[in-house]
Amino acid sequence: MNLAEMVHFSFDALNHQKLRSFLTVLGIIVGISSVILLVGLVQGLKQDVLSQLEDFGPRTIIITPTNPEKSTSGMSMTSFAPTSGKLFEKDYEKIKKIPEIQSITKVIAGQTTVTFKNQSISSGVYGVEAGVFDDTVPVEIDSGRFIEANDRRVAGLGWSIADSFDEKPQAQSSIYLADQKFKVIGVLKEGGNSFAPMDSIIFIPFDDAKELFNKSLLKDEISAIRLTLKEGSDVDAVAAQIEDILLASHRVTEDDKDFGVITSKFINDQFSEVMNLLSLFLAAIASISLIVGGIGIANTMFMSVLERRKEIGTMKAVGASQHEIRNIFLVESAMIGLVGGFIGLVVAGAIGFVLLYGFGVAFVFDPLAIWGALAFSMVVGLVSGTFPAIEAAKIDPIEALRYE
Repeated sequence: MNLAEMVHFSFDALNHQKLRSFLTVLGIIVGISSVILLVGLVQGLKQDVLSQLEDFGPRTIIITPTNPEKSTSGMSMTSFAPTSGKLFEKDYEKIKKIPEIQSITKVIAGQTTVTFKNQSISSGVYGVEAGVFDDTVPVEIDSGRFIEANDRRVAGLGWSIADSFDEKPQAQSSIYLADQKFKVIGVLKEGGNSFAPMDSIIFIPFDDAKELFNKSLLKDEISAIRLTLKEGSDVDAVAAQIEDILLASHRVTEDDKDFGVITSKFINDQFSEVMNLLSLFLAAIASISLIVGGIGIANTMFMSVLERRKEIGTMKAVGASQHEIRNIFLVESAMIGLVGGFIGLVVAGAIGFVLLYGFGVAFVFDPLAIWGALAFSMVVGLVSGTFPAIEAAKIDPIEALRYE
């Protein structure tokens, strides 16, 4: 009996028990579609984060007063959470001397109440130096202008901050930060970048921020330093140089450092670790559904062997070998896995299409995952059907022909 005959024979057997075959295939459909969907969502998330990481800037370095290797804060320009260490203007002056730096700004950050036309909200405020938006911060202006030299008591609003008010502030509008009056000079375009969350921030001149948050800062304390390197600079080498400068300045060891030097590579490495753990976790969940599907195939094949004992005995009586009997049931179980895998791919593809184009959820159709899942579904079918197939091949034809 050749392979084509085995496939035809197996198809007739599965078609004879339509409901049982469907329920068995359904287990594989659920398992394979789960794998494809989880892989697609993880890959979509990774692609989305990597695109945001490009906006962060491959030549950008942020220095924070918290070691990000031991804390979840300090992954953007700065953080409003309590910090383990302190940065001071003397640190800024030392780092500023590095020749590879193209532009650099010191930052003061804080949280305060913003009032516009009797409506108040809470917002993060960054005090930055004039020219910071030219090179170090990846944003665009929607209306008005950026902060310039000699500006005082002026503010640039992030897109979502301006949009939070019933009547959106425009350039030349007056707002109050705490009890101090500021003139709006510009509103930024919507960015939506989690690594550079400028949408929900108000920018004011550095000296104004120093006055606004003077009660919560030590003398000459700053919240962060952000810089951009010249084209062609070795980012890792400069980051290591900055670390050496701050280790000496803060008089701490590598193990006890109270600051962080964040680069796009650092974020990518941290993100990759998280994604690897997430992928492992999701793979374990998906494998459970596939194991359940495999058990379903094994159960179906055992039932099929039990019900077809007389048929097996007849085939042996007319000359079918144990090898052929075993292969017939292996082909049958492989067909269940293959059909379930194919339908699972179609279901996952349909759901992924709806997520991507209907709800805007990041989803990636990974060809490797698709072909791998299809091959794996067949393997699950073969493995699950191996023991029932061996049992079928061992059936004594005389005893099988007596079976009612």
